[in-house]
Amino acid sequence: MKRNYSIDLLRGLAIIGMVLAAVIPWTNDFPAWMYHAQVGPPDFKFNPNNPGITWVDLVFPFFLFAMGAAFPLALRGKLESKQYAVIGIGLFRRGLLLVFFAIMLAYLTPDNLKAEKWANYVSALVAFGAFFLVFLRFEGSRLKKNGIQLIGFLIFASLIYYHSIVLGNTFDKSKNNIIILVLANMAVFGSLFWLLTANSFLLRIAILVAFMGIWFTKDITGSWTSCVWNFHPDIKWFYNFSFLKYLCIVLPGSILGDLLISYKDITNQTFTNDERSKARLLAVLSFAFVVFHVVTLYMRLLHVNLLGHVVFAVLFYLFFRKNKEGQFAFYKILVGWGLAFSSVALFFEPLDGGIKKDPSSFSYWFLTSGLAFLFYIVCDYLTKCYPKNMIVTSVVKNGQNPMIAYCVSAFFITPVLGLLQVLPLFDSLPEINPYLALVRTFVYIFLMVVVTNYATNKKWFWRS
Repeated sequence: MKRNYSIDLLRGLAIIGMVLAAVIPWTNDFPAWMYHAQVGPPDFKFNPNNPGITWVDLVFPFFLFAMGAAFPLALRGKLESKQYAVIGIGLFRRGLLLVFFAIMLAYLTPDNLKAEKWANYVSALVAFGAFFLVFLRFEGSRLKKNGIQLIGFLIFASLIYYHSIVLGNTFDKSKNNIIILVLANMAVFGSLFWLLTANSFLLRIAILVAFMGIWFTKDITGSWTSCVWNFHPDIKWFYNFSFLKYLCIVLPGSILGDLLISYKDITNQTFTNDERSKARLLAVLSFAFVVFHVVTLYMRLLHVNLLGHVVFAVLFYLFFRKNKEGQFAFYKILVGWGLAFSSVALFFEPLDGGIKKDPSSFSYWFLTSGLAFLFYIVCDYLTKCYPKNMIVTSVVKNGQNPMIAYCVSAFFITPVLGLLQVLPLFDSLPEINPYLALVRTFVYIFLMVVVTNYATNKKWFWRS
């Protein structure tokens, strides 16, 4: 099956969104919707009692959804050819490398190191280079490939020894990049649950229902679900049962992946001239659906949200009543799943004081899953109608190399700009005008896209 650039675009937008959310300056001069709904102006302190979501709260779920969609695309062929050992070893290796990645990102980021600034920057650059040795798939014999990877691990061991033993900056494996650690758990458990339910969407939904049962009974003292939830605290540095809540996003994403395989004869085609204008209308409607839900839930216009949800359902029904052939037959199924998950989410919305990313609940997981189904249609339209557009292709290439895209800001851009003494200039800009702080944001995003695109063009893919 040919590569699906629409998933790459969805993943790329999510990665850029995650980095953008991290480099937007925290200042009261900017509106609250530019930040997480639970962490925003005026004090930028976490407030779990503040319900609602913003665009920032969509980017990580959309990445998880794209991850889930990739499971069938990567594993279906191996499963059908009964390569069970290959699958098992691959999952174990991927989980192990992602846990390693999460720990190294947290410890060796310049902000965490305690040496002189220049030494911290150099260490980060060395780590960035070592990541290539660990995660790049080199050609040659197994001995050569394993040897190169071993050199990468030895470089990391040397950096940890220097900063922890020589300089006294304590290394703690339990301190990690939580986003990557969640992805490590989802890469393993999401894949396993997909393998167990590869031929049944119903079983996949049953797993989500079973997780609901554990979620709502985990606090009952003496229950077996409480034992499962709190299993072995000593391994929580790499595994936590609470991470499995994100299966509520990953497994719906896997449904998209299976549908792409089932309808590959349709999805691999470009639009006809007649389909193009109709696809544009559907993409606009799908995008409006996403924006509408984010805005109304953020502003707590709950009655408007429910009424609008019904109106959108009617509009989609009217659209597909007239357009049900070719690719629109596939899109109709996606919209059906998207409406189903988002509708269920709205029934959970009042739980725990309203939808929130932190602490998240079923309304958040199911809504973002539903929105991701609809947003995939937008991505599919863009990749098929604008396959040579520079912006679209740049984002797609970021999505094809997400590990580099995620860490290039902290481990390459910041060290280089720091060594060139550019960072103090950025720090002085807000004193002239608060909005000049966005210069740093634009520079970081631009360089992130450029560096990641360069690596992708060179076929320097990091793979766990």
